[in-house]
This record gives sequence, C-alpha cells and structure tokens, in this order.
Amino acid sequence: MLRLYKYMSEDVALKFIKKPLLRLTPNWALNDPFECKVASTTNQKLNILDGNVERSIHTADFMGLHGIVSLSETPDNLLMWSHYADEHKGAVVEFLIEGADPLDMFNIGKCPTSSDAILGKVNYRKRRNYPFSVDVQSLDSIRTHYYLTKSDEWIYEKEHRFIIPGTEASYMRSSNQGLYSDLELNNEGLDNFTLIQSVDTKQNLWKYSKETQDMFFMDVHPRAIGRFIIGCNGDLDLYKKAMKEGELSGLGKTFASSVFNKFCDVEVSKIHPERFELTFEPLMDQVNNS
Repeated sequence: MLRLYKYMSEDVALKFIKKPLLRLTPNWALNDPFECKVASTTNQKLNILDGNVERSIHTADFMGLHGIVSLSETPDNLLMWSHYADEHKGAVVEFLIEGADPLDMFNIGKCPTSSDAILGKVNYRKRRNYPFSVDVQSLDSIRTHYYLTKSDEWIYEKEHRFIIPGTEASYMRSSNQGLYSDLELNNEGLDNFTLIQSVDTKQNLWKYSKETQDMFFMDVHPRAIGRFIIGCNGDLDLYKKAMKEGELSGLGKTFASSVFNKFCDVEVSKIHPERFELTFEPLMDQVNNS
C-alpha cells in the first residue's frame, strides 16, 4: 500500500471533512507554466512521423482532455505547509492507495486503458525534451513523459500524480450556476458543488472551462482516507466543529465519533522544540466535550 499526502488550505480542508473531494486540475490551471508543454525538438520529431504534420497539435489536445490530482510522498515539508496549507493554518490529508488499482481511491467506474488514466511519480529534470526515440510506438510514453516531468527546482515536493480524463470528474463548482440551468446537473445540497451525471455534459464543461473558470472534482472513497493532520497554526475548534458536523452528514470519513467520544485518525502538528521540524500528535480531546 502506498501512502500519499495532500496539502490543503483551511477552507478546502474544512470542506473536505464534510465531503471528500479533490480537485482535478487542467494543466493550464496549474502553478507551473511548463506543465505538459512539449519541447520544440520533440514536436518537430512528432510532426515528421508518417507524414502527419499536425501530430504535435493532436498530442497536446489529447493531453488537454485530462486533469491532474497532485499528491506528495511526505506530510512534513515546511515549504509545502507554508505554500499549500495556508501558512500552517490548513491541513494535510493522508491517502491509502492500493497498488492493484490506484484509481479505486475514487468513486468512479473503470477507465479504459486508452484513456491515459494513471498514477505516476513525477520525474525532475533540467531539460524538457523526450529523451528516447520518437516513433509511433512511443506516443503513449511521450504523453506520460510530459504528464510526469517537471523542472528539478520542484524536487522538494516529491510529487506523485493521478492523470485522469476530465470526463471522470464527479462534481463541478461554478461561479455562475445560472449558465447551466438547462444542463443535467444536481447540487445535492452541497456547498457550491454540483454533481455532473452526463458524460456529454462533462466533455462540454471541461472544453470551455478555461473561459468559464469552472472547477472539477473527484469524489474520494472514505476507505482511502488515512490520517487528517491539522496545521500548527490551525483553529482546532473550527476543525472539531466541522468533524462533528461531518459525522452527522455521513458523506465522508468519520473523524469524530460521538459514540466512542473521541476523534479518530486526527493528529495535530507541533513545532519541534529544538529543530526546524514538525511533529504530529494525536488529537486526544473528547468529542462530546468539544
């Protein structure tokens, strides 16, 4: 079993407690402008294969149909706590990923093998070019290379990525729900999250999301969730309140058990007394007295 971690802001972490969703992010919306950008030399080699001068365009378009869920090998990186977890006010969530089928972490059907649905470890390099022979048989490998390759300046993140077709997203969040009054959508009573049921609807929404700024989310199975680690600057009362509300909703993992009067798999980050390190301690508060 692989254990990977997601750093979250306070707002995202509080929502995750009540309904475990992870954003499926298009490559254009990530914080690195080099994401999925094929090197010029590789594009030139693609365009001379079997006379298809637009193969590089088709490759980029196909990759653009997919989104990324980014996770990390480590829950205690100080920079990532500062950058991605709201200056230690947010949280880190642990995920338990089965090796046989990592996509079982999400509430989705089986993805076809032709869909580029993978979990892979990010490689860090100085150069962007595909370093092997470019031919028709290597097209899958070329796409995987660009999904999973970043500058070595990002190596501290120790990133693993799910690459998933946008049509597998379960939910969306839009700043203008009025645009979609005629589409097959259902908000399920969730705060600004809308269930997308039609594959055709998902395709159209994903296609125009750069213009609409819509966001897409994967539904995480509660059994794949391990520890919930609250940042050292986190508001414990706020998190405990959300966990008690989450127990009542029954939509995610039960972090607060009123029956046993304890918090389950919840830890609190503490500053090490001597070193530039964080330590994690179980949250021992009683649920019914919080």
